[in-house]
Order: sequence, then structure tokens, then C-alpha cells
Amino acid sequence: MHRDVIESLKTSSLDFSNESKLDFQHKLLSNRDRKIIVDIRRELEECDEFIISVAFLTESGVTLILEQLKLLEAKGVKGKILTGDYLSFTEPKALEKLLSFNNIEVKLLTESKFHAKGYFFKKKDVWSFIVGSSNLTGTALTVNFEWNLKVSSLVTGKIAKDILNEFKLVYNALPELTSNILNRYKEVYELSKQLKIKKNQINGDLLEIKPNKMQELALLGLEEARGKGDRALLISATGTGKTYLSAFHILETKPTKVLFLAHRKTILKKSLNSFKHILKDKKMEMYGEFENSESDLVFGMVQTLSRDEHLLKFEKDYFDYIVVDEVHHGGAKSYRKILDYFKPKFLLGMTATPERGDDFDIYELFNHNIAYEIRLNDALNEGLLCPFHYFGISDIKIEGKEIDEKTSIKDLVLDERVEHIIEKSRYYGYSGEKLHGLIFVSRIDEAEVLAEKLTERGIKSKALSGETTDKERETAIKELEHGEIEYLITVDIFNEGVDIPAVNQVIFLRPTESSIVYIQQLGRGLRKSGNKEFVVILDFIGNYQKNFLIPTAISGRNSFDRDDMKMFLINGTNIIPGESSITFEKIVRERIFENINKTNFSTKKMIESDFEILEKQLGRVPFLNDFYERKLIDPLVILKFRKTYDEVLKTIKPNLNLGSLNEAEKNYLTFLSSIFTPAKRVHEMLILQYLIENRKVTVKEVLKVLEERYSLFNQEKNIENALKHLEKDIFKSLSTIKEYKPLVEKLDEENIWVIKKGFIESYKTNSYFKVLIDDLLKYNLNSSKDNYKNFSKEGVIKYKSYSKQEAFWYMNLDFNNGYQVSGYTIFEKEKKVMIFITLDDSTPFTAYDNIFYDRQHFNWFSKSNRCLNRNGKLTGEGRIAQNEFTIEVFLKKKMGENFFYLGEVLRVEKAEEILGKKGEPLVQYDLILKDEIDKDLFDYFNLN
Repeated sequence: MHRDVIESLKTSSLDFSNESKLDFQHKLLSNRDRKIIVDIRRELEECDEFIISVAFLTESGVTLILEQLKLLEAKGVKGKILTGDYLSFTEPKALEKLLSFNNIEVKLLTESKFHAKGYFFKKKDVWSFIVGSSNLTGTALTVNFEWNLKVSSLVTGKIAKDILNEFKLVYNALPELTSNILNRYKEVYELSKQLKIKKNQINGDLLEIKPNKMQELALLGLEEARGKGDRALLISATGTGKTYLSAFHILETKPTKVLFLAHRKTILKKSLNSFKHILKDKKMEMYGEFENSESDLVFGMVQTLSRDEHLLKFEKDYFDYIVVDEVHHGGAKSYRKILDYFKPKFLLGMTATPERGDDFDIYELFNHNIAYEIRLNDALNEGLLCPFHYFGISDIKIEGKEIDEKTSIKDLVLDERVEHIIEKSRYYGYSGEKLHGLIFVSRIDEAEVLAEKLTERGIKSKALSGETTDKERETAIKELEHGEIEYLITVDIFNEGVDIPAVNQVIFLRPTESSIVYIQQLGRGLRKSGNKEFVVILDFIGNYQKNFLIPTAISGRNSFDRDDMKMFLINGTNIIPGESSITFEKIVRERIFENINKTNFSTKKMIESDFEILEKQLGRVPFLNDFYERKLIDPLVILKFRKTYDEVLKTIKPNLNLGSLNEAEKNYLTFLSSIFTPAKRVHEMLILQYLIENRKVTVKEVLKVLEERYSLFNQEKNIENALKHLEKDIFKSLSTIKEYKPLVEKLDEENIWVIKKGFIESYKTNSYFKVLIDDLLKYNLNSSKDNYKNFSKEGVIKYKSYSKQEAFWYMNLDFNNGYQVSGYTIFEKEKKVMIFITLDDSTPFTAYDNIFYDRQHFNWFSKSNRCLNRNGKLTGEGRIAQNEFTIEVFLKKKMGENFFYLGEVLRVEKAEEILGKKGEPLVQYDLILKDEIDKDLFDYFNLN
């Protein structure tokens, strides 16, 4: 460890190319590419002792580390926290939470201009210090532009001695925080808080409501859509201000008469109030409140206006602008009757959920004219919604059995489970002084019994379902808003059309069957409110078949790409935009990992679902690149269902007649689809695209295009390798390739390549073949450009995943002799060894116990019956031990997955001949990677 710290110091301060451990290198933390909280959490998880010394701390900051503090308490790791009362920023509720841990000592520095911000973590003989600008707050650790320097020091180092002594001078002079000290501070804090509220109210009254950044873009989109037709659809996540947006557009376009339609009176009343802030000089009314009214804007209930005695009061062109809220209900007879009757100059439909479970095509209703989309992640990124802190919590076991979809009502409302829910609710808490919670369950009787049991325990709760009247529902919502009850427990009635900004905790006690419904329910807590800084999401996850939909829904990544889903489970906090954070308990992660691995996403049902969504959105047949651009099911998943998209279309849409392919065209399409897709570098597809346009190409021409378009240099080997693949030369002996026709050929002239005559003739004469080829080219170029752009001479990127065949391919190696390798292949000419490791602990891999000693050191085994020397000469294995080869490492966790590229081996540290578990001779190596494995990936590999 002493040596590791010295080498890291050299790298940090003397020579950045010096090889050393990343964990000990100096590092700037700024929230730019990686949220600071990610590093803070990891340090906490691995430390033996910790100190946090910040000018102030808030509940949002403490909530970010609650899971880590819980684990530290369980391990008995001691911590000290020092904060101050500077400008009364530190929140008493945050201090109370910290005092609830028996392993943490808290002290409050008063009446001092204390500005220090530092996080100190001891692990064995090394201290890691993170010192800079970040207080323990949600914004400071996630989104603010901050500068914090992380440095490491042995416990005997001068910097460690100086920092810790400085801390102790202040800390040891203070009394430990007690309830008396905290209560005195609370009084000061409350006075300061009331003053801030009054100032904000004065400033708020003076402020003019203006469009935010996304609303400005949406207004441009609305104007563009208005130029295309007389109706447009606005897709906007709940809480992103779509009502204000419609009011801004009306202010801009100045229609004479406006009708605002909705299916609930509460929506209409709130919409009218919002419009009054923007259109101050306009007369407005709720329809039916006045006789013979001449209002400029009328807010009407769909159920009322759809009746003839009301509808026929108006001429068809009476309203020149109509707004329909929650327009995804537009397929209902009442809606259609109104929309078919009126002939406005412009019809605006607004919805957060255009993807419906029914057959109604909302996109067709608006002629596929989409003005703008503000999805959940866009809104979080722009700060339009309240940040959330999500905790995926393991549900209880009942008689040793995990809760699943078949669990009885009796077991779902067991006292033990109710206590578990209460305990977690209290631990993870909520923002603000009062709890305003929503609980989603799957059955009405479960909601009713749970409400009773919570109320019996002093937690006032009410159950609501489709059976409760509108009046009962509205009364219950008001009681929740006013703090008269703490929980509303519902089944599916709060998926949409309900606005309760006060909600500061959402609990899921149900299996996730639909990512659409999940986001609707999650969205109930995301509306901003002056009384909350964040919302806590508690997801009690049992052994549900579709729990993999949770990372899919929250991340907004509906590709069903396994690697993508797994990475979100490991580090969703860094992926989710804004101040929000994601935490999964270890057992929950493992449970979801298991379902991701065993679920077949390449099914007709899965593809059909997204196909129908896209078909409605686009108003035409979707192709592979459409799925990619719209972030729906990944084309790779689709092509695992059938070899080509032509076959996919014929399977899911047998009556669709876009065209036909002859045998040669099918051959070309299958070759491109199954062997070259998805492309993990741009070269092959770029060359093919260039050849289609120009018929012939040289390496020099491709070099120029790669430099100009992609800023890729020194690509000669990659280009030649790509051409050989398209020509089918480099892997012609592989049985899986033999059936395919080559796409290009080399002329006798030096370095000139041409496209095959049969291919280009089909491309020119068969429009259907052309569409399919263009689609493949477009998707592959887009995908490789987005995901595989950071490479130089060789086309592999660390921590990306590859099949064995792809690994050899993109290393520019001839894999005729490599594709069938079991563990490794030696390439004598190139002086390279490709090693492939599977960490799976099942047969046949139990013969080799691969161990990672840390993120850089690991062991590896040769094949059976191998030795270092034979007949006085070094064997291939012996030459590996002598570091004669560059060793490239690819590793996967389980069978059926691709291998992650970990980079080159720095050196073989040790090699010895041993006997395997069956008594066979083999060689065991200890290897050191050039670079430490990415922490996220390392965590994934080490999950049980």
C-alpha cells in the first residue's frame, strides 16, 4: 500500500503517464461528468472510519447517503460529523436524522463563520480527503458546478496530520450535539425560515411568470406544428407546466374564443387559475356558471359539453382555439363527439402518456403532427420537476418465501409486513415537516385493510379505488394536502389527472407490470411545491417476474439492452439527470439481475408492443433506426428474434406488403444483419455507404472521410480489416459465414475496391431492398457513432462488451483459428494473446477459481495439460509468463453474455505450474492490468 500511494503521487504530481492505482490518484470532483455523490457513497461503503466537516448540511444531502449510513451502522464503523449554524442553512431535521445513528457523533459549531467543506475516509493505513466547495446538500453533490480535490495520504503523511489536526482543534473544543442544543438551534432556524418565506413571497408577487427554457422550445415547436396543420399534439411529462405552456401559446397567437376541455372539474379549476396568471385581461369562466356569458375563454367538462343540449348551443366554428387536456382519452365517445363537432382554427391536444394500453391511436387523431415532447428525463435535466430519491427495498419473506404476484391478501397485509413498511418509511423519511404520502397497491381489499392497520398504529390513512365517488376522492385529497391524513392508498386511480403537489413520499407495494403505469404513478410525487425539496420513492421489490421494468421505466431507456439495464442498477444515480438519485439494496439488485439474465426480450409480443407504438407515432411502418432514435426496444433485440427485419415484418405483420426479396437479396440482407449488426465501429458501414454512392473506393479516400467526419486518425489497419470483412476474405473458412455472398471485391489495380455488381443492381432496382439496406446503414452508423467513438488505432473500447468473434475482428486479428477458442489464443505474428475469462461458478467453470485480488490484480489459468517448459524449451505458456506478448483481457460474469474488454495486461507478476481440481497439470498466472477496472463494472462482476 505504501508503494501504491507513492506511485499514485507520481502520476498525480509528476507524470500523468505513470502507471498507478486510480483509487489513490489525486482527482477533481465537479459534477461535470460524474456526480460527486457517487464518489462520496463509494468512499463511505469501503471505509473503516469517516469524518464529514461541512459549513452546513440539509435533509436532501443526508438522504443521499442514508443507505450507506445504514450499512456503516450495521458494520460498527464510527463517524464524526461537524457542521455549523452559518445563516441558519443547516436543517434541524437533518441533524435529528444523523443523531439517530448510534455510530455517529455530531457536533454543531455556532456563532462562527465556518466555511470549511471536507469529507475524510480512512481505509486501513490510508486516508482519502475530499476537500473543496461542496456542502452536504442535494444540489452541491449532484448538479452544482463545484470543485473538490480528492487526495490520498498514508496515516503517517504530513497532509493527513495537518488536516486531521486542524479538524480536531475545532471538533474537540465543542460539546456533542444534544437535544437541548438542537432545540435552541431550532428556534433560531424557524425564525430565519419565516423571514425567508416572507422575502420569497414579496419577490414572488413582483415576479412575472415567463416561459422556462423548455417551454420556449415547445412554443417554437407549436408554431412550426401550426404551420403544418390545424391540430397538433403536445407530449409533456406530468408537472412540466403544459397548462402554462398552452396559455403562453394562446397569449402569442391571440385567438378570439378559446375552449379548454378536461374530464375532471379539479383539472379545469386549476387550469383556469393558471390561465389567469398569464392572460390577465381576458374574461374566463367555468362552463355553466353564467347564463349568456361572453367569456373569451371557456373551461368545460367533456361529460357536460358532449351532451346535445350543451354542444348545440355553439356554432361549429365558435371557438378558434381548443385545448384538450389528458387527450389520450380522446378515443372515448364523449371526446370524439365534441372534437368531430367543432371546427377550430387550431386544436391542441396535451398528454403525458400517449402510449396507451388500448387500441386508440392518439397520433392519428392529430395527423401525426407532434409539436414537442418533454419526457421525464428531459424535465428532470431542466429542473422542471421535483428531484426524487429512489430506494429499491427488499420486501419481507413470509415463511421463507419471497412475496410475488401470487401472494395472498392475507400475507400482503400481515402485521409483520405492515411494520416493515412503517419502519422503512420512517427511516428514509420525506422532505418537509409533515408526511403527505401515496401508496400504490395491486388490489382494492389490500388497500382497505392496509389503511385500517396503518390508522390503528396512529398513521392516519385512507383507501381510494374506482369504487369511491368523485366527492369522496376530492375530500380525501384535500385531507392529504392539509396534513389531516398521512397516506392515501390506491390501486390505479391516481395514474393520471391528479395534481397533489404536496406529495413528498411515494410507496410502491405492487408488482411492476407496465413501465408506462410505473412512470405515471411515480409522477404523482414529482410536481414542485414550495414546501418540499425532494420526494422519497420507496419501492418494495419482491420476487416479481417483471421487476426488470423498474430500471427500464426510471431510466427512460426502453431498449431492453441487458448491459444497459445492469449498469443502471449498479450506478443509476450517475445516469439519472439532475439532483435525483437511485439506490438498490444489494439483494434487490441481485434479484433483478437474475430476471434480466433469464428473460427473453426478443419475443414477438415485446417487439409488437413497441412496433405498434412507433407505427402510431410515425403514421407509417417503423424501421430499425426508428426504434433506435426513439429509444424503444433495441434493434439488436429485434434481430435476435429473426435474422433480418424483412423476416420480422413478415412475422408480426403478415398482411403488410412493402415488397419482396429474391434469394440473393435475402442473402445480402442476412449477411449485413446477422454479422455486421450492431456495428461497433463506423468503418464497415461507412465504406459500404461510400461504395453505394461512388461504386469504388481506396483506403486513402476512407481515411479522409474518417478524419473529416469522425476525427479518427491512423486508421489504415482498421480500414483494411473492414474491407476484408466486407469481401468475406478474413473469415471465409468459418462455417457460419460460408453461405453468404461477399459485398465488395478488390480490383487488380492496387488498393481499389468496388461494390459487388449483384448487390448494387438490386439496390438500384428493388426499392424495398434499398429501404432495408439504408435502414441498416443508418442504424449502424448512428449506434456506433454514439457508443463506440473513443478508440484510436484499434477498434475496441475498454468496458464495452464484445463477442469472441467481435473481439478478434476489432483487434484486426484473423479469427479463423480464434473463434472456437475456449480460454485464450496466441497470435505469434502480432505478439498478442487474447484471453477470455468467465466468472460463472457453475460447471465447467468451477475447475478454475478466478479471483480479483483488487481492481487491477487477478489470477488466470492456462488450458489443461500445459506447462512452462517442455524439452528444455519455453512453451507458449512459458513465453506468456516471460511477458513476451501483449495480453488483451476480456471478461464476462455468466454464460450467454458478451465479454467486457478490460484492456491490456501491464505484466505477468507470477506464473507457476499447478495441478487442477482433477489432477491435471496447468499454469496459474497472477496478472496486473495496465489500468484498474472501472468501479461500476467491478461492482457488477463481484455481485453474487
